Amino acid sequence: MLSFEDCNAIGQITNTSFGYSSTGEKKYQVPAGRSIKCNLSGETGKDQLIVKFVTIVTLDEKEHRLLDSGNPRKRELDRESIKIISDYVAGLKKEFKEATGKSLSCKEANTVDSIELINYNIFSPVRQIYYRRNTIFDASA
Repeated sequence: MLSFEDCNAIGQITNTSFGYSSTGEKKYQVPAGRSIKCNLSGETGKDQLIVKFVTIVTLDEKEHRLLDSGNPRKRELDRESIKIISDYVAGLKKEFKEATGKSLSCKEANTVDSIELINYNIFSPVRQIYYRRNTIFDASA
């Protein structure tokens, strides 16, 4: 179970809308066009860290079958999202250690990806989609 101080430290580290983390420093190397956000949840009775990755992808006519797991573009998006999330969590652990002197343990409990069509025109073969991956970690200090 995370203490109040631990939760506060994680909040200070992951908050990119206000405070220290929003000052423009490049802590996490997230490529342009990608977004990663993180929050803590205790709804299930366990302390869980929820990491959300999202990007917009433009597909041409040949790539319209992105939902197929064997599609090379889908595999590339899967690899990229998993790598960015793992790099983000590694950076979070490092900063948590520097801030509190404790080590943060994050065990992956669940990961889900989804694809949502956001731009469709019957006269154009080009489609735009949101690619999202939500990964839930059981967190403890």
